[in-house]
Amino acid sequence: MTAPASAFAPALRLLADGVGRAYPGAVLAVLYRGEVVLRHAEGLAARRPAPRPATTATIYDLASLTKVVAATPLILQAVMQHRLGLDDPAAWHLPEFPHRDVTLRHLLAHTSGLPAWIPFYLEAEGYDAIIARAAATPLEAPPGTRVVYSDVGFILLGEIARRTLGRPIDEAAGDGVFAPLAMRDTRYRPPAALRARVAPTEDGTGIEQQMTASERERPAAEAARHHHHRWRTTLVWGEVHDGNAHAMGGVSGHAGLFGTAGDLIEYARMWLARGRGPGSRVLSPELVREATAPQTSGDAARGLGWALTGTQGWWGGALSARAYGHTGFTGTALVIDPEHELAIVLLANAIHLGRDRTEILALRPRIAEAVARALLPRPPA
Repeated sequence: MTAPASAFAPALRLLADGVGRAYPGAVLAVLYRGEVVLRHAEGLAARRPAPRPATTATIYDLASLTKVVAATPLILQAVMQHRLGLDDPAAWHLPEFPHRDVTLRHLLAHTSGLPAWIPFYLEAEGYDAIIARAAATPLEAPPGTRVVYSDVGFILLGEIARRTLGRPIDEAAGDGVFAPLAMRDTRYRPPAALRARVAPTEDGTGIEQQMTASERERPAAEAARHHHHRWRTTLVWGEVHDGNAHAMGGVSGHAGLFGTAGDLIEYARMWLARGRGPGSRVLSPELVREATAPQTSGDAARGLGWALTGTQGWWGGALSARAYGHTGFTGTALVIDPEHELAIVLLANAIHLGRDRTEILALRPRIAEAVARALLPRPPA
């Protein structure tokens, strides 16, 4: 028996309270025991160039959800097909990568020793040029010794998937993940025909300009090497927000996907079904179990691609210890809890409001807790 609609009133009040403070608008969708029990849009999808309401069909820049919705399943599918092994050195599949002790498991679990983020686009343009820079990046720590969430590692995983599968990852993910799960609105580089449904993100790229301020303070001779880079100064709408993914042509393992809350519910449904889609198997049960098991120790727990319950989990303490999820820089979030057969999707374009996204960070776990209170049995007092 599912909860009555009134049980979700606290979650919907929180969602509404965030409008104008945490995001211009948002979409919340909940899957529970195989049934979509909530699908609700609040506020605006866009304030500029003209106000436009958010709907459950709004397409959002998923940002780093790309890591777990495209790159991770593609690598796992290649493992399932015996083309890759999780403990293969990455250099076996990317010979120009000099760090012979870094494995695919390290890259997936963010324990490779690679840095978190580098603005490669300041000095390079084009997919191949960014891959070459990422492959040449020095390690900051020995592999397996610390957890550092790394865009660089997932840029490399996307390229490993491309080489292993023999086709661009947007095509591979479309055919191998999105089509079997009827994720009809999930794709890289949405066509112009869908632009009216896409929520715009930042007005220009002020966030990345702020993040790369130290780059611009380099000596003039070195800074001259970046002179070709041109910051986007108009509304980012219908194209990926992330600077490295944009410089790569919009397709990467770390960012670039666009999609809807409904599509992510279908993706979560597959994970809850231990890898089975409506018509075929997308992942093996063994790899679903491995990907959602702790690959790291301590409270900053990571699976393969996924963040686990702990300090990395955006849902706080609202769900079971077996929950796993991810967020995206633009304001997107997904969590799956197999113990309770529950998934929560919260999509927003928070950076459409500007650089300060503090409100959404505090609001997300409160929304997850309100959903959990509406659905889950409470322990006896």
